[in-house]
Amino acid sequence: MPNLSIELLKPHTHAGKRLAVGERLDLPEASARWLIAQGVAKAATPVLDAKPARREPASGTPQGD
Repeated sequence: MPNLSIELLKPHTHAGKRLAVGERLDLPEASARWLIAQGVAKAATPVLDAKPARREPASGTPQGD
């Protein structure tokens, strides 16, 4: 069975560890859906791991003080 990523809406204890609101878990789909149905979690939106591109000053542009 595939895993589902969830984000906690309420504090929750998982595997003996106390987790705060906003923390994310990857759980088996059935467990994740059960927590969602209980109002403890919501399906998590994907997190983008890409870092924003570093902006280099344009050539010939004066730099500030």
